Amino acid sequence: MISRTFRATSLPEQSRGLAKEVVGFLNEYISDSNILHDLDIMLTEACANVVRHAYGGVEGVLEVRLRVEPGVFVDLEIVDWGRGFGDGARFENPGPESEGGRGLFIISMLSDVVEVRTDGLENIVAIRKQIGKNAWKS
Repeated sequence: MISRTFRATSLPEQSRGLAKEVVGFLNEYISDSNILHDLDIMLTEACANVVRHAYGGVEGVLEVRLRVEPGVFVDLEIVDWGRGFGDGARFENPGPESEGGRGLFIISMLSDVVEVRTDGLENIVAIRKQIGKNAWKS
């Protein structure tokens, strides 16, 4: 099992850099560019949600907790300590007329499992992406 935690502030350029850092780390282990692309999109969307919604424009902490079971799955937890989703987590496509609200829908379409939860003061978007043995660098 591979585990690592990545941290950044909840600023747009920092959150994008955090997503790129995590995917760069995973690139050392995963050979399938499609899986890496999906992980990049999911991380970018989840981190952007933290920037836009969690801290109300005030800088806060953004954390990505990574766990990898080689050749089996990648687990990502995108964590913040700001304003949570409450009962507002929606996984459906809001429609073409909506200006936002697609992040969780996109994440749900690209992941095998996605869950939004609160643990104490932590707001967590938990994502699991299955990876096959063929996608794993030996």
